Amino acid sequence: MQPITRALNALPTPVAGAIAHRIWRGLGTPESVHERDLDVHARAERGQLEVNGSSVVTYRWGSGPRVILLVHGWRSRASRLSAIVRALEPHATVIAFDAPGNGDSPGRFATVLDYAEAIHLLGEQHGEFHAIVGHSFGVMASFLAVREGVATRRLVGISGMHDAETGIMHAFARNLGLSPRVAARLRHLVETRTFAVVDDPWARFTTRIDDPRVPVLLVHDELDRTVLPVSADLIAAAHSGPVEVLRTSGLGHSRILSDPTVVDAIEEFVLAPVAARV
Repeated sequence: MQPITRALNALPTPVAGAIAHRIWRGLGTPESVHERDLDVHARAERGQLEVNGSSVVTYRWGSGPRVILLVHGWRSRASRLSAIVRALEPHATVIAFDAPGNGDSPGRFATVLDYAEAIHLLGEQHGEFHAIVGHSFGVMASFLAVREGVATRRLVGISGMHDAETGIMHAFARNLGLSPRVAARLRHLVETRTFAVVDDPWARFTTRIDDPRVPVLLVHDELDRTVLPVSADLIAAAHSGPVEVLRTSGLGHSRILSDPTVVDAIEEFVLAPVAARV
Protein backbone atom coordinates (compact mmCIF):
# COMPACT_ATOMS: atom_id res chain seq x y z
CA MET A 1 0.00 0.00 0.00
CA GLN A 2 1.37 3.41 -0.98
CA PRO A 3 2.05 6.03 1.74
CA ILE A 4 -0.67 8.31 0.38
CA THR A 5 -3.20 5.48 0.62
CA ARG A 6 -2.21 4.65 4.18
CA ALA A 7 -2.52 8.31 5.14
CA LEU A 8 -5.89 8.62 3.43
CA ASN A 9 -7.32 5.53 5.10
CA ALA A 10 -6.08 6.75 8.49
CA LEU A 11 -8.07 10.00 8.28
CA PRO A 12 -11.60 10.39 9.68
CA THR A 13 -14.10 8.97 7.22
CA PRO A 14 -15.72 12.30 6.18
CA VAL A 15 -12.33 13.88 5.48
CA ALA A 16 -10.94 10.86 3.66
CA GLY A 17 -14.11 10.55 1.61
CA ALA A 18 -13.99 14.22 0.60
CA ILE A 19 -10.36 13.90 -0.54
CA ALA A 20 -11.10 10.69 -2.45
CA HIS A 21 -14.08 12.38 -4.09
CA ARG A 22 -11.92 15.27 -5.27
CA ILE A 23 -9.35 12.86 -6.69
CA TRP A 24 -12.14 10.89 -8.36
CA ARG A 25 -13.61 13.98 -10.02
CA GLY A 26 -10.36 15.72 -10.94
CA LEU A 27 -8.99 15.63 -14.45
CA GLY A 28 -5.49 16.89 -13.76
CA THR A 29 -3.39 18.52 -16.47
CA PRO A 30 -4.99 18.08 -19.91
CA GLU A 31 -3.23 15.65 -22.22
CA SER A 32 -1.24 17.39 -24.97
CA VAL A 33 -1.38 16.40 -28.63
CA HIS A 34 1.01 13.53 -29.33
CA GLU A 35 3.53 14.04 -32.11
CA ARG A 36 2.00 11.22 -34.15
CA ASP A 37 -1.37 13.02 -34.08
CA LEU A 38 -0.21 16.57 -34.86
CA ASP A 39 -1.11 16.51 -38.57
CA VAL A 40 -4.67 15.34 -37.93
CA HIS A 41 -5.17 17.80 -35.09
CA ALA A 42 -3.78 20.72 -37.11
CA ARG A 43 -5.97 20.23 -40.19
CA ALA A 44 -9.26 19.85 -38.32
CA GLU A 45 -11.98 22.46 -38.77
CA ARG A 46 -12.64 23.68 -35.26
CA GLY A 47 -15.93 24.74 -33.70
CA GLN A 48 -17.44 25.23 -30.28
CA LEU A 49 -20.36 23.97 -28.20
CA GLU A 50 -21.83 25.12 -24.92
CA VAL A 51 -22.25 22.00 -22.79
CA ASN A 52 -23.86 22.35 -19.37
CA GLY A 53 -22.28 25.77 -18.93
CA SER A 54 -18.85 24.73 -20.23
CA SER A 55 -17.19 25.59 -23.53
CA VAL A 56 -16.35 22.51 -25.59
CA VAL A 57 -14.06 22.46 -28.63
CA THR A 58 -15.30 20.45 -31.61
CA TYR A 59 -13.42 19.08 -34.63
CA ARG A 60 -14.39 18.17 -38.17
CA TRP A 61 -12.56 16.31 -40.93
CA GLY A 62 -13.72 15.30 -44.40
CA SER A 63 -16.89 16.27 -46.23
CA GLY A 64 -18.79 13.09 -47.09
CA PRO A 65 -22.57 12.80 -46.61
CA ARG A 66 -22.18 10.18 -43.90
CA VAL A 67 -21.38 11.67 -40.48
CA ILE A 68 -19.31 9.63 -38.02
CA LEU A 69 -18.79 10.76 -34.44
CA LEU A 70 -15.69 9.84 -32.42
CA VAL A 71 -15.82 10.04 -28.60
CA HIS A 72 -12.57 10.00 -26.62
CA GLY A 73 -12.03 8.50 -23.18
CA TRP A 74 -11.40 9.88 -19.69
CA ARG A 75 -8.50 12.34 -19.36
CA SER A 76 -7.92 12.15 -23.09
CA ARG A 77 -8.68 14.17 -26.21
CA ALA A 78 -10.12 13.83 -29.71
CA SER A 79 -6.69 13.77 -31.37
CA ARG A 80 -5.98 10.45 -29.62
CA LEU A 81 -8.29 8.89 -32.23
CA SER A 82 -6.24 10.19 -35.16
CA ALA A 83 -5.58 6.78 -36.72
CA ILE A 84 -9.33 6.24 -37.01
CA VAL A 85 -9.80 9.74 -38.41
CA ARG A 86 -7.25 9.03 -41.15
CA ALA A 87 -9.06 5.84 -42.12
CA LEU A 88 -12.57 7.31 -42.21
CA GLU A 89 -12.20 10.89 -43.46
CA PRO A 90 -11.85 9.96 -47.16
CA HIS A 91 -15.28 8.31 -46.94
CA ALA A 92 -17.29 10.49 -44.55
CA THR A 93 -17.51 13.61 -42.44
CA VAL A 94 -15.77 12.76 -39.16
CA ILE A 95 -16.54 14.87 -36.10
CA ALA A 96 -15.27 14.79 -32.51
CA PHE A 97 -14.96 16.96 -29.42
CA ASP A 98 -12.79 17.52 -26.38
CA ALA A 99 -14.98 17.05 -23.30
CA PRO A 100 -14.83 19.75 -20.58
CA GLY A 101 -11.39 19.78 -18.96
CA ASN A 102 -9.98 17.50 -21.65
CA GLY A 103 -7.73 18.43 -24.55
CA ASP A 104 -8.28 22.02 -25.66
CA SER A 105 -11.56 22.47 -23.76
CA PRO A 106 -11.33 24.49 -20.52
CA GLY A 107 -12.54 23.21 -17.18
CA ARG A 108 -11.51 21.08 -14.23
CA PHE A 109 -14.32 18.55 -14.00
CA ALA A 110 -16.49 16.45 -16.30
CA THR A 111 -19.01 13.65 -15.93
CA VAL A 112 -20.59 11.13 -18.24
CA LEU A 113 -23.55 13.50 -18.46
CA ASP A 114 -21.31 16.17 -20.03
CA TYR A 115 -20.06 13.69 -22.62
CA ALA A 116 -23.62 12.54 -23.36
CA GLU A 117 -24.89 16.12 -23.65
CA ALA A 118 -22.16 16.96 -26.16
CA ILE A 119 -23.22 13.92 -28.20
CA HIS A 120 -26.87 15.03 -28.03
CA LEU A 121 -26.01 18.56 -29.21
CA LEU A 122 -23.92 17.25 -32.11
CA GLY A 123 -26.78 14.92 -32.99
CA GLU A 124 -29.14 17.90 -33.16
CA GLN A 125 -26.73 19.59 -35.57
CA HIS A 126 -26.06 16.64 -37.86
CA GLY A 127 -29.12 14.41 -37.56
CA GLU A 128 -28.72 10.64 -37.51
CA PHE A 129 -25.09 9.53 -37.28
CA HIS A 130 -23.85 6.90 -39.66
CA ALA A 131 -21.79 5.58 -36.75
CA ILE A 132 -20.49 6.50 -33.32
CA VAL A 133 -17.05 5.22 -32.29
CA GLY A 134 -16.16 5.52 -28.61
CA HIS A 135 -13.11 4.64 -26.54
CA SER A 136 -13.10 3.66 -22.85
CA PHE A 137 -15.25 6.14 -20.88
CA GLY A 138 -16.50 7.45 -24.22
CA VAL A 139 -18.11 4.06 -24.91
CA MET A 140 -20.40 4.33 -21.89
CA ALA A 141 -21.25 7.94 -22.78
CA SER A 142 -22.05 6.96 -26.38
CA PHE A 143 -24.34 4.10 -25.41
CA LEU A 144 -26.04 6.32 -22.83
CA ALA A 145 -26.68 9.05 -25.40
CA VAL A 146 -28.08 6.57 -27.94
CA ARG A 147 -30.27 4.92 -25.32
CA GLU A 148 -31.63 8.36 -24.43
CA GLY A 149 -32.47 9.57 -27.90
CA VAL A 150 -29.43 10.06 -30.17
CA ALA A 151 -29.87 8.28 -33.52
CA THR A 152 -27.07 6.22 -35.04
CA ARG A 153 -26.93 3.38 -37.53
CA ARG A 154 -24.15 1.52 -35.72
CA LEU A 155 -21.92 1.68 -32.66
CA VAL A 156 -18.27 0.81 -32.02
CA GLY A 157 -16.95 0.42 -28.48
CA ILE A 158 -13.18 0.19 -27.95
CA SER A 159 -11.94 -0.83 -24.49
CA GLY A 160 -15.30 0.14 -23.03
CA MET A 161 -16.44 -0.41 -19.45
CA HIS A 162 -19.73 -2.18 -18.83
CA ASP A 163 -21.06 -0.06 -15.96
CA ALA A 164 -20.14 2.83 -13.67
CA GLU A 165 -20.39 0.82 -10.47
CA THR A 166 -17.84 -1.91 -11.18
CA GLY A 167 -16.01 -0.35 -14.10
CA ILE A 168 -15.45 3.03 -12.47
CA MET A 169 -16.33 3.16 -8.78
CA HIS A 170 -15.05 -0.25 -7.68
CA ALA A 171 -12.03 -0.03 -9.99
CA PHE A 172 -11.10 3.41 -8.63
CA ALA A 173 -11.40 2.28 -5.01
CA ARG A 174 -9.37 -0.85 -5.74
CA ASN A 175 -6.62 0.99 -7.63
CA LEU A 176 -6.33 3.66 -4.94
CA GLY A 177 -6.42 1.05 -2.17
CA LEU A 178 -9.33 2.64 -0.32
CA SER A 179 -10.59 0.91 2.80
CA PRO A 180 -14.23 -0.27 2.71
CA ARG A 181 -15.39 2.61 4.93
CA VAL A 182 -13.71 5.27 2.76
CA ALA A 183 -14.97 3.62 -0.41
CA ALA A 184 -18.51 3.63 1.00
CA ARG A 185 -18.20 7.33 1.86
CA LEU A 186 -16.93 8.08 -1.65
CA ARG A 187 -19.88 6.25 -3.15
CA HIS A 188 -22.26 8.31 -1.00
CA LEU A 189 -20.65 11.58 -2.14
CA VAL A 190 -20.86 10.55 -5.79
CA GLU A 191 -24.55 9.79 -5.38
CA THR A 192 -25.44 12.93 -3.40
CA ARG A 193 -23.09 15.51 -4.94
CA THR A 194 -21.84 14.55 -8.37
CA PHE A 195 -25.13 12.98 -9.46
CA ALA A 196 -27.60 14.58 -7.07
CA VAL A 197 -30.13 15.02 -9.90
CA VAL A 198 -29.92 11.36 -10.97
CA ASP A 199 -32.23 8.92 -9.16
CA ASP A 200 -29.98 5.88 -9.56
CA PRO A 201 -26.67 6.58 -11.34
CA TRP A 202 -25.54 2.95 -11.07
CA ALA A 203 -28.59 1.77 -13.02
CA ARG A 204 -28.55 4.62 -15.52
CA PHE A 205 -24.85 4.60 -16.34
CA THR A 206 -24.51 1.21 -18.00
CA THR A 207 -23.19 0.43 -21.46
CA ARG A 208 -26.29 -0.88 -23.15
CA ILE A 209 -28.81 0.21 -25.76
CA ASP A 210 -32.38 -0.92 -26.25
CA ASP A 211 -32.57 -0.88 -30.06
CA PRO A 212 -31.93 -4.32 -31.62
CA ARG A 213 -31.61 -2.72 -35.07
CA VAL A 214 -28.25 -1.11 -34.23
CA PRO A 215 -25.25 -3.33 -34.98
CA VAL A 216 -22.44 -3.15 -32.42
CA LEU A 217 -18.71 -3.85 -32.74
CA LEU A 218 -16.73 -4.27 -29.52
CA VAL A 219 -12.93 -4.25 -29.50
CA HIS A 220 -11.01 -5.16 -26.36
CA ASP A 221 -7.50 -6.32 -25.52
CA GLU A 222 -7.01 -9.42 -23.39
CA LEU A 223 -4.28 -7.67 -21.39
CA ASP A 224 -6.19 -4.44 -20.74
CA ARG A 225 -5.47 -3.53 -17.10
CA THR A 226 -7.53 -0.34 -17.11
CA VAL A 227 -10.86 -1.88 -18.12
CA LEU A 228 -11.17 -5.63 -17.60
CA PRO A 229 -11.71 -7.64 -20.82
CA VAL A 230 -14.87 -9.25 -19.36
CA SER A 231 -16.54 -5.87 -19.91
CA ALA A 232 -16.85 -6.64 -23.64
CA ASP A 233 -18.60 -9.93 -22.86
CA LEU A 234 -21.07 -8.20 -20.54
CA ILE A 235 -21.85 -5.48 -23.08
CA ALA A 236 -22.29 -8.06 -25.83
CA ALA A 237 -24.56 -10.24 -23.71
CA ALA A 238 -26.84 -7.28 -22.97
CA HIS A 239 -27.36 -6.33 -26.62
CA SER A 240 -30.34 -7.89 -28.40
CA GLY A 241 -29.14 -6.86 -31.87
CA PRO A 242 -26.18 -7.88 -34.05
CA VAL A 243 -22.90 -7.75 -32.13
CA GLU A 244 -19.30 -8.59 -33.03
CA VAL A 245 -16.43 -8.88 -30.54
CA LEU A 246 -12.84 -8.44 -31.71
CA ARG A 247 -10.18 -9.61 -29.25
CA THR A 248 -6.59 -8.42 -29.39
CA SER A 249 -3.58 -9.37 -27.29
CA GLY A 250 -0.72 -7.17 -26.15
CA LEU A 251 -2.15 -3.79 -27.16
CA GLY A 252 -3.42 -2.76 -23.74
CA HIS A 253 -5.95 0.00 -23.16
CA SER A 254 -4.64 2.77 -25.43
CA ARG A 255 -2.28 1.39 -28.09
CA ILE A 256 -5.29 -0.49 -29.43
CA LEU A 257 -6.48 2.81 -30.95
CA SER A 258 -3.66 2.97 -33.47
CA ASP A 259 -3.18 -0.71 -34.28
CA PRO A 260 -3.60 -1.19 -38.07
CA THR A 261 -5.61 -4.41 -37.73
CA VAL A 262 -8.02 -2.78 -35.29
CA VAL A 263 -8.38 0.35 -37.42
CA ASP A 264 -9.04 -1.79 -40.52
CA ALA A 265 -11.72 -3.77 -38.67
CA ILE A 266 -13.42 -0.57 -37.50
CA GLU A 267 -13.30 0.90 -41.00
CA GLU A 268 -14.80 -2.26 -42.51
CA PHE A 269 -17.58 -2.40 -39.89
CA VAL A 270 -18.44 1.28 -40.09
CA LEU A 271 -18.46 1.54 -43.88
CA ALA A 272 -20.25 -1.74 -44.63
CA PRO A 273 -23.69 -1.32 -46.27
CA VAL A 274 -26.54 -0.83 -43.83
CA ALA A 275 -29.99 -2.30 -44.28
CA ALA A 276 -32.71 0.32 -44.58
CA ARG A 277 -34.29 1.16 -41.23
CA VAL A 278 -37.98 0.35 -41.05
